Amino acid sequence: MRKKLIGLSIATALGIMSLTACKSQPAENASTNGAADTTAQAEGTKEEGTSKEASGDRVKLEIWDWWGDGQYKYVIEQLCQNFNESQDTYEVVHVNYPWGDVWTKALAATAAGNPPDVIIQDIRTVTHRAEAKQATDLTDLIAKEGDGFTDQFYPQLMDAMMYDGHAYGLPYVTDTRILYYDKDAFAEAGLDPEAPPETWAQLVEYARKLDVKKDNGSYERLGFFPGTLEWNAWAFTADGKDYTDADGNVYVNTPEKVKMFENIYNDFYQYYGKKELDSFSAEFGNGMTNPFVAGKVAMWVNTPTEFTKVRDYAPDKNYGVALLPALEEGGEQYSWGGGFSVEIPYGAKDTEGSWEFVKFITSKESQIYWASEVYDTVANIEASQDPSLMDIPVFKMALEAMPTTVVTQDRLTAPGASDIVLPYLDEIILGNKTPQEALDEAQASVEQLVQDSK
Repeated sequence: MRKKLIGLSIATALGIMSLTACKSQPAENASTNGAADTTAQAEGTKEEGTSKEASGDRVKLEIWDWWGDGQYKYVIEQLCQNFNESQDTYEVVHVNYPWGDVWTKALAATAAGNPPDVIIQDIRTVTHRAEAKQATDLTDLIAKEGDGFTDQFYPQLMDAMMYDGHAYGLPYVTDTRILYYDKDAFAEAGLDPEAPPETWAQLVEYARKLDVKKDNGSYERLGFFPGTLEWNAWAFTADGKDYTDADGNVYVNTPEKVKMFENIYNDFYQYYGKKELDSFSAEFGNGMTNPFVAGKVAMWVNTPTEFTKVRDYAPDKNYGVALLPALEEGGEQYSWGGGFSVEIPYGAKDTEGSWEFVKFITSKESQIYWASEVYDTVANIEASQDPSLMDIPVFKMALEAMPTTVVTQDRLTAPGASDIVLPYLDEIILGNKTPQEALDEAQASVEQLVQDSK
């Protein structure tokens, strides 16, 4: 079993990029697939990474990530500098590799006995690294900080750090999904600009009123387009449940998930036609061609950092943000998120020094600075609620969404479950299978995966 999971740790880290938090890039370059566009072209061993060198007689520590340009690089290096100026024992150096490469290189370096001192990792796969002895057990270090130390973090994020009752990282940043809507379009359609949809039925009703057709019958504007949120994520928002839990129970074909995909297919892909929606979305891009910025869609779902696109390319746009609509009247308004953890790789040369830096960058002060500069939703609860951030509407909405945000994990009981389910969801959208048929088959496949992983 262990040999199998060690092999899976690289594959799962790379295979779930589309379901990783979109926080991997500078806000001005963020995209929904989380792939980073960095200038770092580091190759080879630990010493060959793109880094800012340490100086003096201090103990040199390296933090590895993929933040190679833009605001993210500036902010992480400023935090390194702040830490270095706060004490005289350690000097932290920032090393970046391209997105994805950083994790495979760290895995190789750890296996070779020369790991980085601190690394930013995918929050969904902490248990994989813990089981494979690729991450340091932080339980004793946390205990020395006193009771309640981990209470500073959102509980669903701290839960993702745990393996067999021990903590193998601290949560760093997370995200959630919120609904953006065009207030002017609402007013033009006779809808209340201050009353966004709260249920799926309202979402569809409003979407129909917000649709604008051209003379030739094609659409100039869609009221809502569901394809900006990953299909797996829509499944999680249906009932607030991941596909599996730590005990190996499987929740793929729940009535709520089936209902969600009946809604998505019937209300959008069957109603408009998949060909029409594919043609319409083919024009979606970034910057000025971002569909919400360009007015091609009146409502859509995205991360809070997406507001930077509106700020930069449509500063006069009159828009609002809201929670995702509940599946049914009176139901919970669930959302989905991912995130990143801060970990000390197994075998790091100075665990105490690494821990001091981990504590520093997850502290309230450092997390407020991070959030204010790159607009991420940070894991530290007090930092995320700081009044200095509340002038930005998306921060308020992200804060409101966090209690019902499902942070999914790639569990050891069913590694790669999301990748297994996704093709079945595609079959629904293509009209090849009913939601019940597709999700029943997916349920059976994931149940088999659980058995095979024992």
